[in-house]
Amino acid sequence: MTEAAPRAQLLSVGSELLAGETVDTNAAFLGRELAILGISLDGVRLLPDDREAIADAFREARATADVVLATGGLGPTHDDLTREGLADALGEPLTADPMLEGQLRERFGAIGQMPESNLRQALRIPSADALPNPIGSAPGWWVDRDETVAVLMPGVPSEMRRMFAEQAAPRLAERFALQPLHVGSVKTFGVGESAVAEWVGDLLERPGAGVNAGIYARDDGVHLRFSTRDDSELLPPLIERASTILGDAVWGTNTDDLASVALAALGARGAATLASWEADTHGSLLAILAAADGVQGAARYLGGVLDAGGAPSPPVADAVVQLSLLPQDAHGRSRVRVALLGHLSMPMREIRIHGSGEQRLRRAAFGALDQLRRIRPT
Repeated sequence: MTEAAPRAQLLSVGSELLAGETVDTNAAFLGRELAILGISLDGVRLLPDDREAIADAFREARATADVVLATGGLGPTHDDLTREGLADALGEPLTADPMLEGQLRERFGAIGQMPESNLRQALRIPSADALPNPIGSAPGWWVDRDETVAVLMPGVPSEMRRMFAEQAAPRLAERFALQPLHVGSVKTFGVGESAVAEWVGDLLERPGAGVNAGIYARDDGVHLRFSTRDDSELLPPLIERASTILGDAVWGTNTDDLASVALAALGARGAATLASWEADTHGSLLAILAAADGVQGAARYLGGVLDAGGAPSPPVADAVVQLSLLPQDAHGRSRVRVALLGHLSMPMREIRIHGSGEQRLRRAAFGALDQLRRIRPT
């Protein structure tokens, strides 16, 4: 029988998060990574830069969780108070660590004089091990006390992600008897969430012993997700069955991304290069294609233009995708027109999408890519 996963709480520290000035992308990242690692994230709490509030949150989280992670509040200024909050919660004194101070002075020595305020980042409590931060000035903390682990990491996403991957995750894996989560996905476009749920039926409600199934609406379509902490070989038959049932609506599985799938389909039809022209999308298609991973044999994206009135022509390519996002109707639906011109062509097609704001723009781009991936090899 599978043992229960260790339980975690995340404290996201920073008044700017509560004010809506900064989006907490760290929470989404850590939620995914902890699940894969084998730790269940039970809750996320946003906290102001207030020493007492942070201390109280650590006390409450430590009372129920096996792991308490905190991001943010490790900088050098007066309102960076996560270290102080955990020190208060544990009743331990903060003292200067000569080794950390030496590392800080060495880091700043290459770029100029270090502000004295940065010495706050060299403070440490006796039960804390410092976690190296090779791309920032704020070291993290690892505190293993009273059967609970606390991990403090910077709020800057690039620093937090590297520290988690290189320092926190290996320590957590060693500290707990973790059972990694195995995940498989079937990804569709052009079919609503309720329709997918109806089509797959029993696969969603009764995927089998030890397997969980869920359905999620994303900008790039509806994803059917299977997961297990048991044998990973339980997943491929479920993915195959779901793909068969959903048919041509399926554009990929597992780690596939729609832009790469579309570029591969164009390459299979003989297009070595692709350019784009788009209107009223704020460049969503350009951004998605530019970020796609290059794949051997796939079309190479050369770049694109936005039609904002008098826009230049797109780069010369074997194929040029044209995308126009039309106004929303009274029900919040939009029409998207997609065509492909050049050596490889596709007549104008019109599809409908739902959504608002940034989501609407990205769904228009993914709608165009879904049409491109449907081009079959000759």
